[in-house]
Amino acid sequence: MGRDLAFGIATLALSASYYWMATAIPESQLADAIGPEGLPRTYAVLLGGLSLVLIARSLGARDSGLGARGSPVESRIPSAESRIPNPESRVPSPRSPLWRVAGMLAIGIVYILVAPWLGYLLSIAALILATTYYQGGAINRQVAVVALSGGIFFWLLFVVMMRIQQPPGWWPPPL
Repeated sequence: MGRDLAFGIATLALSASYYWMATAIPESQLADAIGPEGLPRTYAVLLGGLSLVLIARSLGARDSGLGARGSPVESRIPSAESRIPNPESRVPSPRSPLWRVAGMLAIGIVYILVAPWLGYLLSIAALILATTYYQGGAINRQVAVVALSGGIFFWLLFVVMMRIQQPPGWWPPPL
């Protein structure tokens, strides 16, 4: 069994367990239309859907004789040149996963610290931008548009549609 298939099955089981635990959250008299279990259930369904996509993709790649990324399996074996880290890379070497985790944790901590002042919309857009940059992406107009669109999407989803209070900051003004 391939790694992607095993991971997909494991995350599907995790999403089912998470959904089941979310259904055990007691209903509150103060609950809104979504209730306290609404967001955990949504996360569980999204994780389950992504797990199914990963499972289907790995099974499709397996049947066609291609690797999980759609390339022939033989060509996925890294050459000696590709294993040498790029000295200009912003991202820590994949050989040091602890540093990668520490960097992502630092980005999350900065997000938590700036969210009360910047507000949810701008903070989440900055989080998307910083994560993209840290993971090796370039900072350009397209990435900025995606980050801002993501911030607007999550603000509309959580603040406007679901009425979940987020730090208002200085923009946009509270509803």
